[in-house]
Amino acid sequence: MRRSLILLNITLIISSFLFCQDLEDILNQANSKLKIGELKSAESLLQLALDIDPSFAPARVGFSALWIRRGDLVKANEYATMAVRIDEDIRSWWDGLNDIRSKIQKGRMSVQKGNYDAAMQEYQTVAEKYPYFPEAQFYMGLTKFRQKDIEGAAFYFSEALKIYPGHQKARKGLNNVTKQLLNNGNKAYKRGDLEKATQYYLKAVKFDENFYLAFYQLGVLEKKMGNSELAISYFNKAIEIKPDFHKAWFTLGTSYEADNNLDSAILKYNKAIELNPGYTKAYGNLGNIYTVKEDYDSAKDVLLTAIQIDPKYADAYLRLGVVFSVQEFFIEASEQFKKATEYDEKNYDSWFRYASTPVSYTHLTLPTNREV
Repeated sequence: MRRSLILLNITLIISSFLFCQDLEDILNQANSKLKIGELKSAESLLQLALDIDPSFAPARVGFSALWIRRGDLVKANEYATMAVRIDEDIRSWWDGLNDIRSKIQKGRMSVQKGNYDAAMQEYQTVAEKYPYFPEAQFYMGLTKFRQKDIEGAAFYFSEALKIYPGHQKARKGLNNVTKQLLNNGNKAYKRGDLEKATQYYLKAVKFDENFYLAFYQLGVLEKKMGNSELAISYFNKAIEIKPDFHKAWFTLGTSYEADNNLDSAILKYNKAIELNPGYTKAYGNLGNIYTVKEDYDSAKDVLLTAIQIDPKYADAYLRLGVVFSVQEFFIEASEQFKKATEYDEKNYDSWFRYASTPVSYTHLTLPTNREV
């Protein structure tokens, strides 16, 4: 009997040891995942540890560290508090979270008072001690934004997102400032200051490498300057980031068309139409290419489709008139040119073609002679 009890105790001790070893292994795996930023995998492992033993305090500390990496100090504190209730030896971690909270509060109060340098110092201290806490970078970005330092704000918001890409507040902040850089670039572009516009667009993509609109505008700018190869690379980058951006497909098509790479242009225009079947400009440009290639039936089809989509689309009537004109169907051509002038009275090309087409002069309304 005594021998049986001894064997049972030994078995329990070994089982307990193996049980602890399993939990420690799971915890180590979770911590390894945390360090490389694989937060979802870490979360699953930590939850597994707690499912095995809800009283395993280190797993709750792990969850606290997980939420710190996500920038949620409230959640981090909840798990730290639970861990301390289980194991008082973990209080130093809990105290560290309180120190973070205190410094963040001091920083926010300094911002409210307009003491931005003091605020930045508080946030920087937190960032240095807890480099995996994105909230510190976010608040530094917010402080720069309050100072109207757009580039400084963009830098810190982007740093927060490097730490945790899912940080929604930092994402919103970065979107706001990069849009301002984009708008500044657009204003410079409209003024004709292409160098300044380029600087703004490049700054926008520097801080947000997925800002497809800035890449698109860089393409438009380079196309305007005659740098076709560079323009195409920017349009392709915008499409890589946002494959359903129909306007980028269309403008990429115009670049290929300008280079006389008509087959590639056709593919891009068709892709733009696939993404946005109501995009009449793409139909118009396709009609022009088919006319150049002397595929008049295809040209008529796409241009009539454009007119069906938008019966007041003057450019489609103009291009359709050209198709009829090159085929020497002058009456039909004249009718289309006339409609083009009706829907766009300022399109002088339409007026010229209308007036130059045989039989058109019979339809023109000439001013009546008046006696002086």
